[in-house]
Amino acid sequence: MRPSAFVCCALVVFMLGASDSREVQTAGGLGQSSQGERTACRLLTPEEITALVEKPVALRNLTESEATYSACQWEDKSGFVLFAIRAYWKGGRQQFDIWRKMQLLGDDIFAKTEGVRTDSIVKQGPVRGIGDAAYFSELFPSLVLKGDTMLELTMSLVPKAGTKFRTLATKLVSRL
Repeated sequence: MRPSAFVCCALVVFMLGASDSREVQTAGGLGQSSQGERTACRLLTPEEITALVEKPVALRNLTESEATYSACQWEDKSGFVLFAIRAYWKGGRQQFDIWRKMQLLGDDIFAKTEGVRTDSIVKQGPVRGIGDAAYFSELFPSLVLKGDTMLELTMSLVPKAGTKFRTLATKLVSRL
């Protein structure tokens, strides 16, 4: 397999999730801030994050851009990102459709250039019975859709992510 085709596919998917925004450190509980803002950092407790990544989390960074979007990442003491959530509070259904189309396009490109589909290399695919739609990927972001809210989960460094996804996604959907 040529690494360049794989890197190109990964870059396309990564760029779809990139956003210009500001970063701040924050602390708080679940769901909403004291000002009523919806924030991705408050969807999971510190204890839940530690259990998910199976190691201590030293820092949580909240990145926000407008009231329709927020993102949070949890890092270890060296600054390495262990887990991240992007929440599209509005327009999530459209984001989900765009992501899925781009993933399928990337898969087609990879299959044509390398002769193999990406889902034969990494575990990924639709997961039934979670919200309105859910998609798990070991390498690329996993998606959870409920109504017009979409959560994008970066789980590539979460141990046993495939076995933890359903429980995590179900918990997140219940908190939307």
